[in-house]
Amino acid sequence: MSYIHGQKYHKRNMLSNSPKLLIVRNFIMMIFWKKFILILSTLFISCVQNKIFIHVSPDGKSFFKFESLGDSIDICDNDFVHPYHLKSWVTEISKVKTDNKTNWRRITKGLVNDSIIIMDVPGPNEMKYEFHQFNISNWYKETYDVKIIIQGRKIKQDYPKLYNAILTDKMDSLEWLPEALTVLMHKGLNDISHDSISPEQSLWNRRLVNHLKNSFAKHSSYNDLKKIYRDRTGFLNNILSPFNISPALLDELSYYMEIHENFLRASLNLKDDSFTWKFLLPGQVLNTNATRLLGDTLVWEFGLDSLLSQKYTLYGSSVIYREDKINIFLISKLMIGVILLITIWFFTKKIF
Repeated sequence: MSYIHGQKYHKRNMLSNSPKLLIVRNFIMMIFWKKFILILSTLFISCVQNKIFIHVSPDGKSFFKFESLGDSIDICDNDFVHPYHLKSWVTEISKVKTDNKTNWRRITKGLVNDSIIIMDVPGPNEMKYEFHQFNISNWYKETYDVKIIIQGRKIKQDYPKLYNAILTDKMDSLEWLPEALTVLMHKGLNDISHDSISPEQSLWNRRLVNHLKNSFAKHSSYNDLKKIYRDRTGFLNNILSPFNISPALLDELSYYMEIHENFLRASLNLKDDSFTWKFLLPGQVLNTNATRLLGDTLVWEFGLDSLLSQKYTLYGSSVIYREDKINIFLISKLMIGVILLITIWFFTKKIF
């Protein structure tokens, strides 16, 4: 499907300055204002404390325990989903009181034998993660390698200003919002005709997005955005006058923008969530990127700032030396050495 200046496989009548054009422009503003309110609402969410414990046994089996603590809405909002597709796993939800506040606790636990587990999630916006466990054995040692691969939210690549706002804790400045809206429009336009996008369509998409970006660059504060909303017809009359836009394009644009907006909103819902992952591996720790060690337990503590790129990997490796076989090896080597020395001594004495 391809749209070029309001065309869909055949020429459409171009819109002029008419009541129909005002409806179209008001519809565009409605799309952006709706997205502004929805994205802005993510700044006022509660936090969830997520704790995940993984115990790898010497036989290769792994015990998992997921625990999330927060209010009832956040515990069930599916931003971070406990495993729900694994057999014989148990989930418990209970109400707890902490600091004169009632929260909810969700605990999921179970045992797995598989070396690779891809944790299923119910939709495209939830945080995806995988578990990988490898065991390498030889005659004198057994090594264990464990990884958790968390799919990143790609905010650093797609929304640079939002990325900086998160890192500097300046989300309330809203300087990132115009960029986010224009990126959503760009993604939506590309999705409309992703199967057969023509060079002309690609150029038109970039022109519209750049035009909108330049217009929003002059109106980056919250008050500016409120003024735009109050006089959206006048604002859009100015910025869209070089373009002819069909209502059919707007319908599809709104649909595809909402897909990317839902993913972005789910990402921002993780802003005040905290994650603590703990690995307990057999034997001695060899290598890890854990943030700290608690005895023989590997610990990672992080938030959304660690999930802004393509992926975030937690890994650790450990070793168990087979002392009995090492001792047998050393004793056998010692005995061979002694026999060799005796043999050399005997022949040396016989010759001389």
